Parts: sequence; C-alpha cells; structure tokens
Amino acid sequence: MSDCAPSHCPNVNYKRLNQLANEFTELWKRIQSLYLDAAAGFALVRSTVERDQAKIRELLRGTEFDSEAFQDTTSFTYKKVFAGDFCTSGIHQAKQGEVKARNAPDGDNFVLLGQLCIVSFYDFWNDYLRREYVIAKGVLDESADHEAAQAAMRTHASHDLWGDIRLLRQSIVHNRGRAVSEITSCKLIQWFKPGDLICLTPEHMRVLLVALLVYHNELFAEQFPPHYITIPDFKKKPTEG
Repeated sequence: MSDCAPSHCPNVNYKRLNQLANEFTELWKRIQSLYLDAAAGFALVRSTVERDQAKIRELLRGTEFDSEAFQDTTSFTYKKVFAGDFCTSGIHQAKQGEVKARNAPDGDNFVLLGQLCIVSFYDFWNDYLRREYVIAKGVLDESADHEAAQAAMRTHASHDLWGDIRLLRQSIVHNRGRAVSEITSCKLIQWFKPGDLICLTPEHMRVLLVALLVYHNELFAEQFPPHYITIPDFKKKPTEG
C-alpha cells in the first residue's frame, strides 16, 4: 500500500494501524451482512410471489387466467411477507410481475443495493481511512492542511482497487448510475463501458468483496513491526570468562 520503508518512517504508529485494520474489518462485515441479508429478502419476496402464482394457476387450470403473463398483471401485497403494516407496506402498490423483476439477480433491487455498497465503501476510504492511514504511517502530520494531505495520500496511499471503485462511485453518484467515460482507465474492475448501467450482480459483488478482503489483509499486515534475523559471526572468538 505504501512505498515508505520502515527504515525511512521511524514514526509509524503500529497501534493505530491495528485500530484502522479493525475498523475496516467491521465495515466490511457490516456491508457484507447487509448485502447477504437484503439478497435473502429479495429471494424470499420473489419466491413468495412465484409460489402464490403457482397456487392460483392450479386453481384456474385450463382457463384464460392460467398463465404467468396474466398473473404478473395482478396486484402484489406484502400481507404474506410482514405480519402487520410494517413501515409503508400497507400503501405499497405494484404488479406481481414488477415485484419479480426487481427482485431478480439483475433487477433494480440488486442494482441499487450494489451501488449503495460501493458508495459506502469508497466514502469510508476517501473521507476517513486514507488520511488516517498516512498519518499512522508517519508521513503526514495530523495538523497538515488539505493540500499537504492530498499530496501525502497520492504518494503513500494510492491503490488500484480504490482507484477503480472511485470511478464506479463517480458513475453512480454523478452520472445517474451510468459509467463515466473515465471508466476505461480502470485497472482491475473492467466490467463496464462508458454509458453502461453500473449493474453489480451477486457475482460481481462476490468478486468485489473478496478483493476488498484481500486489501484488508494487506492493511492488517502493516500493523506488525518488521523483524530481522541477526546471523551470528562464527569467526569471532567467544568472550573468555
């Protein structure tokens, strides 16, 4: 992560690096849990609709209403998902086909969820972790101004993965979820062309979460001071007692 060798950085705060690694661990776990829990919820809603449609079609077998296309035009209700009127579930309006589509692995719910995860990860890195990292490495004073901080971060806290995630975030936040032209400069995440919807499927998210876990391991390793093996000089005579 940093090009600062230990011998050149006598002020490394290893305890702080440990704290930062732990904080990133907690963030990674929270976002991973959010994604998995939400994905499980999407699958539950979709399977509930499909199961109910199958039951209705069995009752209407042989009629003009015995088709998925027709069932998809009927209204959806959350009554079988929530025990009561949870949040605004009682006034939610949608067709069953819309609900199935948005909860598919490439549907709107997965798209938005993946985008939210990307923004959350990058904001933690850019607004907090990156600056704290260079301070802990001893290459930036806590009282340094913005310009000095930016220079230190460019030199000592640049990372291909975070650079690619920055472009994904820029596309999501500033270009209505469509890939910006600079997306072609991505070094690791080369899934999108300019103008593409930033649609992160579960497979994409698996790759990203694993890549961020690898980054975590790199950060975790930096909390340990370097150890050197001293080879004794066997030519030297032992000290006489």
